[in-house]
Amino acid sequence: MSKAYLNLIGGLSGDMLLSSLFDAGLDHKLLHSELKKLNFIDFEFSISKTFRHNIEATHTDVIVKDQKKWTWSDFYHVVNDSNLNKTIKNNVINCFDLLRNAEEEFHKEKNPHLHELGTSDTLVDICGFFIAMDILRIEKLFSSPIPVVPGSIKTSHGSHNTLAPATKNIVEKLNIPMRYMNHSSNIETITPTGISIIGSFAVFRNSVDIRPTKTGSGAGSKTFENFPNVITTIIDEDIRDSLSKDIKALLETNIDDMSPELLGRFVEYSISLGALDTWITPYYGKKNRLGHKLTLLCNIEDTEKFSNLIIDETSSLGVRLSKIDRLEANRKIMLFDSSFGKIKIKMKYIDNELHSVKPEFEDINKISKDTGKSLLSISKLIEYEINKEFFS
Repeated sequence: MSKAYLNLIGGLSGDMLLSSLFDAGLDHKLLHSELKKLNFIDFEFSISKTFRHNIEATHTDVIVKDQKKWTWSDFYHVVNDSNLNKTIKNNVINCFDLLRNAEEEFHKEKNPHLHELGTSDTLVDICGFFIAMDILRIEKLFSSPIPVVPGSIKTSHGSHNTLAPATKNIVEKLNIPMRYMNHSSNIETITPTGISIIGSFAVFRNSVDIRPTKTGSGAGSKTFENFPNVITTIIDEDIRDSLSKDIKALLETNIDDMSPELLGRFVEYSISLGALDTWITPYYGKKNRLGHKLTLLCNIEDTEKFSNLIIDETSSLGVRLSKIDRLEANRKIMLFDSSFGKIKIKMKYIDNELHSVKPEFEDINKISKDTGKSLLSISKLIEYEINKEFFS
């Protein structure tokens, strides 16, 4: 499994993303061949080297040869009817959903007219990116904040701030971090296609551990006076060990004046909201009181969310924060057809080989309640079925 980091230096668009991947070594002929699995599109890549300020980068023009005008329904049908694999299709559909919903909320109508999005280059940008992720085996994508400038722009819908309406909708809905560049103004740096692609797939994080094995820079069509219109993609092929390292936030607080019933409820509640783990440790503290240390592990971008949750939901007056490295085995959660129906299983990989498979306890517990059979007997039968399927 590989991971990558997007350094959004001065802009973001679909063609810039593809350009950065071509610059990092992606075979454009292979990508073109895979994109031809989509019916009705006819196009060519025109790829060249260029400079944006003093940064050398690759620039890509998608030359559309067909005359087709696409609708939202056409987009979905051509992807679903193609021979692209299921993972690519799901990623593309998620991106379509994000972009379509943003356009619908702005226009206040279902399936609004696509205007400039209704040509084949939109399909090439979106489908091409997710096909590239599959070719390069990039399963984790991280991104820097998006670069934005102050001021306003004029579009076919009138004057807006420098984020076009659909772009602004996606940024606000996903709480995507922005980086304002105050030495320029009145420039659109982020396209709706670009933000929908990374908004549907990337994690925005300020601190990421990356060991670069490939790097590529993609240039936008426009040349900005005060900053380079460039994206750089840094790829970590993760070939040196079986564990990936990620930075997490560890939140702690001491509590000695709160009902154990309420504190116990907080554990499950915080996990249901996305905490990676929450646990309680008893201690003997000041004023000869018995207390509990509440510890919560979460992603860095969720630090403020869970700090506020602790303050709101417990008697704590403050939270200790530390950032820690967590080494993680590669894992995948999928559905398994057991004799009791579909259940979730967690698959653990070491050196890209399947190491172990474990059924989710909640699913087994539900089966036990529904059937009246013991947890032990159900667990043993499902473990037998899993071993037969994956390890025999």
